[in-house]
Amino acid sequence: MPDPAVTVVVPTRDRPARLTRLLAGLRAQTVGVDAFEVVVCDDASTDPAVAEILQAAAGEHDRGGLRLRASRNDRARGPAVARNAAWRNARAPLVAFIDDDCVPTPRWLEALLDAWGAVGRTDAALLQGPVDPDPGEFPQAQTPFSTTLWVHDAGPRFETANIAYPRALLERLDGFDESLVIAGEDTDLGWRAIEAGADVVWAGDALVHHGVIAQTPWARLAKGWRWRFVPAVYARHPGLRDELVVGVFWTVWHWWLFRAALALALRPRAPGPGRPTAGLRGPRRGIGWSFLRWLLAFPYVRRLTHYRTGPLLAPYRLACDLVEVAAIGVGAVRHRVPMI
Repeated sequence: MPDPAVTVVVPTRDRPARLTRLLAGLRAQTVGVDAFEVVVCDDASTDPAVAEILQAAAGEHDRGGLRLRASRNDRARGPAVARNAAWRNARAPLVAFIDDDCVPTPRWLEALLDAWGAVGRTDAALLQGPVDPDPGEFPQAQTPFSTTLWVHDAGPRFETANIAYPRALLERLDGFDESLVIAGEDTDLGWRAIEAGADVVWAGDALVHHGVIAQTPWARLAKGWRWRFVPAVYARHPGLRDELVVGVFWTVWHWWLFRAALALALRPRAPGPGRPTAGLRGPRRGIGWSFLRWLLAFPYVRRLTHYRTGPLLAPYRLACDLVEVAAIGVGAVRHRVPMI
């Protein structure tokens, strides 16, 4: 049996249907199933169907199927731990990461290997490919509470939905930081690779489709709190801070929300006894003040009123954004990095 050219690493937890689709996508790879292996780490799934799927797939290589090995964590420890456990069992010189809510297009691995070959199969490179929502699910399965993913340029977050590292580089970096339990571990690894001298190679033909993931309204709201881990990554990697909007804000939505809050603070008021009649502390009346407030607030108001189903869900969208801003703020204070 030839040695694999690439190892595909998959962390999974309680997504049997999506895991089945991912494995089907891997079986359809144009490089052929003998050219790669699949290493899956089950992060303590509670659904027994996950174990059944993996057990069935692990025995199919003798029948011309995938070369798959699986391990299982005894308790849920997060994707960083699962990915580390999997890639450390890799046999190939290149390790390709994909998530269990994704499906690779047939040329995914071929395009990654071609891109790596074009740079001389160097250990000082990481390879990133594009991610689009699954065309079988988007936009028809999109709801106000669902999530998906677009990646059309290299970096700066280096999402593990579609990225590959030479195994030697992973060993040198010691893999993912497991203290970043549920967010930021992929970004941190990518920036540590860059700081260690690695180049980022864009593999534009290595397309992966990301599922449209349904969530309850509460789960969608609570998801924002996970981003409290993100400021730790920005504190570690000064170069990443250049990606902040206006040097401070994590996303453009946060910048727009700040502007809307400022517009609210500049609301008109009449001069009361003892108040000045001009300046920022003055009456704030007239067309000039109105135009300034409109200019500040318009981008965020438009976001709220045009979000998927229109203004009906504006209060909910505002609540989600406030949770996200609070999470970033908490992390920023903890790690002493100026961002929000």
